[in-house]
Amino acid sequence: MKRLLKMDSSSFSAVIAQYKTFGDPDANIQEFTLPDMNFGEEYTIQANDQNLESLVELGGQVYALFINTDTEKSQVIANARLASNSAAKLTSIGSIDYKRANHKGTFDFVESQDYSKLLVIEYPPYEKYNMEKFRLTMYNDSLDELWATEIKLPYLDQEFKIVGNQVDKHGNVFLLTTYNNILSKQNKNRGIAIKNYTVMVYSNQKNKLKEFDIQLKDKWVNGLNMSFNNEGDIVVGGFYNDSREGANSGTIYMTIDKDSIEIKSKSLNPFSAGFTNQLVYGRQQSKKIDLEDFHFDHFISDHDGSIYMTAEQHFVRTSSYFDQRTGVTNYTYYYHYNDIIVVKLDSKGKVMWTKKLAKKQVTSNDNGDYSGYIVTPNKNGISVFYNDNLKNFENNDSEEIRTMNNPQRSMTAMVNINKNGEITKKPLFNLEEQETIILPKIGKNLNRQQFILLTKKSRVFRFASVVLEH
Repeated sequence: MKRLLKMDSSSFSAVIAQYKTFGDPDANIQEFTLPDMNFGEEYTIQANDQNLESLVELGGQVYALFINTDTEKSQVIANARLASNSAAKLTSIGSIDYKRANHKGTFDFVESQDYSKLLVIEYPPYEKYNMEKFRLTMYNDSLDELWATEIKLPYLDQEFKIVGNQVDKHGNVFLLTTYNNILSKQNKNRGIAIKNYTVMVYSNQKNKLKEFDIQLKDKWVNGLNMSFNNEGDIVVGGFYNDSREGANSGTIYMTIDKDSIEIKSKSLNPFSAGFTNQLVYGRQQSKKIDLEDFHFDHFISDHDGSIYMTAEQHFVRTSSYFDQRTGVTNYTYYYHYNDIIVVKLDSKGKVMWTKKLAKKQVTSNDNGDYSGYIVTPNKNGISVFYNDNLKNFENNDSEEIRTMNNPQRSMTAMVNINKNGEITKKPLFNLEEQETIILPKIGKNLNRQQFILLTKKSRVFRFASVVLEH
C-alpha cells in the first residue's frame, strides 16, 4: 500500500499508521498543508469486516479498495468506497470465480495519468496449460463503469506475465509484458528459455489491441520499464546485449505516440568503451557487474524534450542455518542495492551521455526499507538521494566505496547531475542535523524544486519537505 496519497501545491495526504483491530486492517490518514507542513484533517479507514487492499486517488479524493472472498459463491470480490467515510456504501468493482481455495486469482488497480480513471485488471486462477486471459474494466472518478473487455492471448498462462501497466488520460491501457519461448533445436542455444518483451496497447475507442514486439534480432533485452513523457507519449527503456552470457552492450529506447498509438521513435545506443570499463567493483577489476540485476526505475522528462533514465542494481540473497537442537531452520535475507546508472537522451532518443553513481547498500531482514534511492528533477538536471556510509564523504574521488550496512549510522547523500553529466555529491543534512533517516522508496515530487520524503528514527516517522535551491 502506498504511503503518499493525493498531493497538490497546497496540501498532501499520507498513511501515517496501519494496524489491525480485532482482525480487521485499518489505516490512519493524515492531511498536511504546504508549504508549512502543518497538520490538517485526520481520519481512520475502518475496514468494517472488509480486507483493506489498497488506496487510490481519483478526482482529488482518496478511495479505499477492499478484497474479500465469498466462499458460498466461490468468488473473490473487489469493492471500493470513499476512504474518509466509513459509513459509505461499497461499490463493487470486480469479481473472480474460482474452483480451488488455493487458486483464487488476483486483482491489479491502476490509476490513470491524470487520476481521472481507475483500471481494474482481473486475473483468473492460474492454470498451467491454459492460454493467458484477463479482464480489463475502466471506471471514472465516481466509480461508474466506462467500459469492460476480456483479453485472450496466444500465450501459455505459465509463460506470460504483466510486469508494468499505465493508463493515459484518455483511458488507453499500456501493458509491458514478458513471455518465455524455448529456442528450437536448430538454434545453438537450444533449450534456453528466452524472455521476450512486448508492449500491448488497448484502445476502447477503437476496440483494438495492438502489440509492439521489443525483440531484437540476435540480441537479448532485459531490465525494461515504461512511463509517460511530458507530451503524454509512452516511453520504454531498458538494456540490450549481444549474447545471453555477455555483459550488456547498451540501452534501448522507444516512444509510442499517444494519438496514433504507433511507434514514434526507436533507438539502440551502445555503451562507450570508457563507460563499460567503469562497470567493475573497485579493486575486483576482473569481476564485471551483472547488468541483468539492473532495472530501470525512473524516467524524468526535461523542458527541452530530453529525458533522464535511471537504473539500479538490486537483488536478494538468502542464507539458512539449521539448528540441530531445536530442529528449526533460520533464514537470513540480505538486500543488496548497489550502483545507479543514469542515461540522458535527447528528444529523438539518442544518448547524450551515460554515468555510473557508485553505491553499495547491504542490509538484512529489513525488506531493504532504508536502501535504494529517490530521484527528482531540478532546474539544471536531476538530484539523487540515498543513505550512504559516513566514510564515503571523506573522499568523494576514491574508487573504493564503503558499504552502507547500518542505516542507523548512515548519512543521506545528495548527488546532483547537471545537463552535461557533471556530478557533485554532498550530505543532505549536516552531521549535527542528521536526526532521522530517509526511506528512499517512499517519496513524491511536488514540482521541479520540491518533493516530499518519509523519514524514520527509532519508532518515530516524519515527513520532510525538501526544497532544492539550484
